[in-house]
Amino acid sequence: MAKFTTDTVALKKLMIDNNIKTTKELSDRSGVNRNTLAKVLDGKMQPSTEVMQKLIVCLNIEPSAAGAIFFVMNLRHA
Repeated sequence: MAKFTTDTVALKKLMIDNNIKTTKELSDRSGVNRNTLAKVLDGKMQPSTEVMQKLIVCLNIEPSAAGAIFFVMNLRHA
């Protein structure tokens, strides 16, 4: 089974593009728990479908780009 990771660099760039400076601010805007976001942004946790959806809306991620951000092949576990 293939393992996937999230492109945390792309997420952090989108935060900057949306003038979101902190994890707390992203949490407030997206409605996602700050601890969950910290784990996702540190690459320690793959977000659930619900969290992905909230981030897509909050960060204005185009659906065509969402897959490339949230489903990056983790070659260490391929």
